[in-house]
Amino acid sequence: MSFQWNPRFPPERQRHEAPSAWFYLVLFVMIACVAAVGVLHNLPKSGPVPWDKILRYGIAMPLCFWMGVCYLAYWLIFDIQATEVADYNRSRWHDMAGWQRQSRSGVALLESVILTPEPDLAERMLALEGKVPDNPGKVMALADIATEEGGSRVANLLDVLLAPMAKMLAQVAKSGSFEIVIQCEKSDVHREVLAAWARLELPEAPVVRSLDNRRDVGFADWWFEEAERPRYGYERDRTPQYRLLLAWHLHEGGTDVEQMASEAAVALLLGSRALMAGKPDTKRQAWLLRQITAEADQVETSLAALLKAGQVPSERIRHFWYSGLKKLPQHATLGAVRDSGLKVDMHAVDTVIGPQAPVMRWVLQALAAKMVLFGQGAHLIALPHEQGVSFNLVVKEPAPVDVPWKDEYGYGLALGPEHVALPCFWVGFMLLSPDTGWSTTDTICTCALGIFMVVFFFIRHPVLFRSMVESVLDFAAQMIGL
Repeated sequence: MSFQWNPRFPPERQRHEAPSAWFYLVLFVMIACVAAVGVLHNLPKSGPVPWDKILRYGIAMPLCFWMGVCYLAYWLIFDIQATEVADYNRSRWHDMAGWQRQSRSGVALLESVILTPEPDLAERMLALEGKVPDNPGKVMALADIATEEGGSRVANLLDVLLAPMAKMLAQVAKSGSFEIVIQCEKSDVHREVLAAWARLELPEAPVVRSLDNRRDVGFADWWFEEAERPRYGYERDRTPQYRLLLAWHLHEGGTDVEQMASEAAVALLLGSRALMAGKPDTKRQAWLLRQITAEADQVETSLAALLKAGQVPSERIRHFWYSGLKKLPQHATLGAVRDSGLKVDMHAVDTVIGPQAPVMRWVLQALAAKMVLFGQGAHLIALPHEQGVSFNLVVKEPAPVDVPWKDEYGYGLALGPEHVALPCFWVGFMLLSPDTGWSTTDTICTCALGIFMVVFFFIRHPVLFRSMVESVLDFAAQMIGL
């Protein structure tokens, strides 16, 4: 199920005000007057004053009935509606906070190695060092990846990609939650990857998987879907905490074969959201956040939705990278960025290192993450996608969930006013009953009190009642062998 970027959350509901103190005072006066009239009417015409009856029927009994009526009124006028509103608003808050958390989710880029035809490409494109390369339309090769005697360019490339992060790979390989993902033109390079792993004497030969290189699979779509799939309590999360992505494009067929795209390669060591939640101090270059996709004629709407989601404050987005966009998608994307109000420097990779292969979707992430590490703000990236155009942000830290919480959302009494009103009425009726000792009626009233107390408790706590029923049914099923 695809992520909804424009959910419609219902409006917040308002609860009623609780009755004022004047309301309870009026009730007290009314009940006290009724009790006084009854006591005065039944006083003997002569003889000593029956103070015991005055205390019983004139003070204790009306006080109990007044307290019972007050709590009953509070329950009916305020508590029932306040509890419903609190449950509704609390559920709404969790939905909104959960959506924000998912919209701002991502994978952490822990380490990267970037190989492009032009060295120090990110620094030069941002004018931090050297001169911006200018190679529009020129198909370029990786000069540092030569074929060694008896070897292959792929083997040499893998050694160059893995060697700089060998120490970190040795650590994560022992975690028991690690895999390698490959994206390239060939699907039979698993053995070469494992051979490179062995040459570096890295432990624990990892699981190696492949990404489809024939179409625009998007930016780690299936990683997000896999991580957010609902799970049962007994089901263990099998999503690897570490993933090493190896992607490259190398020329084939010799010098006499016309090449359509420049060479490039990248290695990205990624950490899952679960890893970063469990180990928040893990060093990282940047966060690669969830992408949004849209058809070319809807890019303005999709970009607005991405910015509205608040993955990072818009004023912190300073750079915009794009590659591989053609005609309508490119013009629509550039127009959407200009009209969005973002103040960004635009960087077209195709003009500096020539036409690009699918590997560029990962190279751009690594280039942007490197500049985030260098303190160059957040970066917006646009890439071709099977649905049209995809946008995603590369940031130092995503914005935290900022759905405001109100104290009234937490309203929910363990024992409600009805649990006070019932005993008050019971005591009142006991005082009102004839003084002839304990009767059958008293027993029935007391049993009814206990039953109603339990019933109202479970009405107030339906989740607890449901779990108790399920536990009893499970126990009964075990006892009879079902």
